[in-house]
Amino acid sequence: MTTSHLLGSMSLIGTQIDGGWTIISELPRPGTVGAEDMTGGQFSICYIVERTKDKKTERAFLKVIDVNAAANAFPDDIMRGLKLSSDSYEIERIILDTCKKASLDRIIQSLAFGQIPSTTSGALPAPYILFENADGDLRKLVSRGAAFDNAWKLRVLHDVAVGLQQLHQKSIAHQDLKPSNVLIFNDDGQGAKIGDLGRSSMRGHDAPHDLYIVAGAIAYAPPEQAFGIRPERWEDRREGCDLYHLGSIASFLFTGQAPNNHYQKSLPVAVLPRKWGGLGKTDYATALPFLTAALTDFVSKAGVDFPDWCRDELVQILLNTCEPDYLKRGDPEARKRAGSPLGIETFVSRFDRLSRRALVPRS
Repeated sequence: MTTSHLLGSMSLIGTQIDGGWTIISELPRPGTVGAEDMTGGQFSICYIVERTKDKKTERAFLKVIDVNAAANAFPDDIMRGLKLSSDSYEIERIILDTCKKASLDRIIQSLAFGQIPSTTSGALPAPYILFENADGDLRKLVSRGAAFDNAWKLRVLHDVAVGLQQLHQKSIAHQDLKPSNVLIFNDDGQGAKIGDLGRSSMRGHDAPHDLYIVAGAIAYAPPEQAFGIRPERWEDRREGCDLYHLGSIASFLFTGQAPNNHYQKSLPVAVLPRKWGGLGKTDYATALPFLTAALTDFVSKAGVDFPDWCRDELVQILLNTCEPDYLKRGDPEARKRAGSPLGIETFVSRFDRLSRRALVPRS
């Protein structure tokens, strides 16, 4: 092992972990170049690992919990930092185990859990989670100017919608879905999977971030969160957030931006909440008409980037999924049913149908 700087003070490059894996590279840390929108797990550092099995080189993704950094974050109350990192790790592990046992094929799969022993005096061992490794993520692929046809975009959106449906059926909400957390797998036609469940919530299991009004990236937060509103019902508070993120990803894929970008550019600073760079002088209820008008304007302009043959349907999907009023967000027909569900299955069906139609030759 080369020593240079445990997680923060020691490099793990060259370290071997169970299963014959060797850490070969460290990924950018939150807030640094290449990881500007990383929000998933506090006090975690990510690596790529490799191993040779049956004369074939395999790669995996390693998330290491920097327990020492967690303890040092609260010098007057070390146990607070340790409990925070421990609780976050445990809930993520429970959620990942639940997904794996249920064979949720649109969710990133965990391969192993373990800990890296400390070789530094006074330092604590570092727990880790090992994941299957993707070929890329949407944010990086789009930022590099890669060209994708409409069928591919719609199939990715279908995969993501299925992933959310799978999570919601297990009473799990992702909370931090954004382009960098949509992972692309090219081999064997695996398609897209949802990754980074570090800010996910699960009914019946408390997580430290459940106390946050905005658990994920503020750039993709639904309006109610940006205005400091915490909806009472789980469906509106958790699943409604995921649905807003789904619509934002659809917008990003076809236009390169999300509705929140338009809100920040088009609404007066007196209407915008502080979390979006505004003055915070307007409450959520008062701002709703402005948000609704801005979304309608955004979608009408974004529509020029949609394929002619599915423009109307994509416009309607965006209006439904990105509805600023959390009590109306979702499929209008589903909302009329008992319990007012959001109707995620409707969007799964729509994206599936559109992705198939996209394959039909047009003159």
